[in-house]
Amino acid sequence: MNRIPVVLLLLACTAPALWPQMNPTEILAPSSARGDFHPVFRIQDIPPFVIAKMNLTTWHAGCPVPVSDLRLLVLSYWNYDGKPDTGMLIANKAVAKDLRTIFHKLFRHGFMIERMELIENYNGNDERSMEANNTSAFNCRDITLHPGKFSNHSWGRAVDVNTLTNPYTKGNIVLPPGGRAYLDRARAYKGGILADSYAVKLFTKRGWTWGGTWTDRQDYQHFEKPKRQ
Repeated sequence: MNRIPVVLLLLACTAPALWPQMNPTEILAPSSARGDFHPVFRIQDIPPFVIAKMNLTTWHAGCPVPVSDLRLLVLSYWNYDGKPDTGMLIANKAVAKDLRTIFHKLFRHGFMIERMELIENYNGNDERSMEANNTSAFNCRDITLHPGKFSNHSWGRAVDVNTLTNPYTKGNIVLPPGGRAYLDRARAYKGGILADSYAVKLFTKRGWTWGGTWTDRQDYQHFEKPKRQ
């Protein structure tokens, strides 16, 4: 008669709540879908036509950073259909190389992003951009729910990734409201950013802070790298 090892019996009799907690497996794009797609990870000066649009939407006199300190990033990513695509972000030149490296590694990892459009396409409206699950960076605006205080997005030193899939939550407030469908952070979602996930480790290793670790609120979409004083 075969004897079952004691350790297995102990594990079988232990309540599931006492088992080690593990993050769910990430939902990644299949690398075979790349085909002959040539990914792009480029930093460049912001074209005049984009600056003109920024002056009407995301930048104004009194913003804490001049447009000359910002750069346009052209970045490839895997969309939610598991196909390669290319989008754009505007960020501070001081963190542009960081973001280029991070998004390059996210692409190689197979991390999925639903869309990456300039937030100027949403007239700088953060709520509309979040509802669209848009990934963006620079936007001269206040901290969410803190009027009169500049967000780190105003310096171009913060990025929000898959904003619907990874909502902002504080008490009963969930932004965007459609993000309530993704509040179970023990589940894997396309483009989900979970504790100890590859994306979190990638950003934090380079000195970025993840809003999912904040104690007064959780901003699962948000990464920032404030300027050292």
